Amino acid sequence: MTSDQQHGDDAAQFDALAQDGPQQRAFLRSRWFGASPAPPDRMVLRGEEGMALAALGLAMRRRGPFRLREIAGSYWPFRGVPLAQGIDEAVLAAALGRQRKRLGSIWRLGPVEAGDPELKRLRLALRQAGWHALARPLGQVFEIDLAALRQDGAWPSTKTQRKNRWRKRRLEEEGGAVSVEFFSGSDWTARQRDALAQIEAESWLGTLADGGDTKFRDPEMRRYWEDICTDPVLAAMLFGSLMWIGDTPAAFTFGIEAGPVRYYIANNYDQRFNQFGAGRVLLYDDLRGRASAACGASAGVSAMPGTRARWAPSPARI
Repeated sequence: MTSDQQHGDDAAQFDALAQDGPQQRAFLRSRWFGASPAPPDRMVLRGEEGMALAALGLAMRRRGPFRLREIAGSYWPFRGVPLAQGIDEAVLAAALGRQRKRLGSIWRLGPVEAGDPELKRLRLALRQAGWHALARPLGQVFEIDLAALRQDGAWPSTKTQRKNRWRKRRLEEEGGAVSVEFFSGSDWTARQRDALAQIEAESWLGTLADGGDTKFRDPEMRRYWEDICTDPVLAAMLFGSLMWIGDTPAAFTFGIEAGPVRYYIANNYDQRFNQFGAGRVLLYDDLRGRASAACGASAGVSAMPGTRARWAPSPARI
């Protein structure tokens, strides 16, 4: 088998493991790891009979004078290792042990969701294989159970819908007609991505000396999101919405939908339209009519503080 054939076979195994695993982790496909500027070291762990057990995309990370390997892929919404379903931890531990030299004595996985059952399985196998896991909390992810909200009656409430209409009228008075565009990674345009970058530049992030943690103003991060869309399955999972006030891009949402969960990776708004809550209004528009049962906001998502009290989301550790 040539190196290209091996690469293609490994990519197919990454995709198969992600597809067969828990739906909310279905984005952990080959391209999710491979779109990084430096191609990761791909590793498919196999059992003695050749069955694919786990897929690891490893990048090199420098911490001071030290270099160590870490699981590649976007920091948001979390990092993970696709695992085969129904396998015994001892079998996975044996496969990990056979790759000890390639993995190294120290390697890093994070951020992760603290309550992830797949993480628990992996940690048990790692312990059996001789590694010791050191963990530290990084923050909280706020989860909103949309199915429960809708069961309680009309959501958003009539009062909230009325207030949002009032906010839109005030926004129109400030800058012109309000319009909203919805897109996925399958059909978004360079114009829309330019608009997202412009909103980030005019947001509170644009006031930071280091430019802030931006997803589209940062050229490297923008290339990452564009590159993962070469996988049509991942492209269909990406979602976003963009609010225009007149000819000015005013607010956006952006994330990835996997199974019943919508992960909000970034929300932001132009500070000029802060008074009447352009970002908040758009977030309600984005969620209305969605089939998702739940949504989560990554630690640091900027538009969520004004919504947490209203929707009573449940915090989860990361």
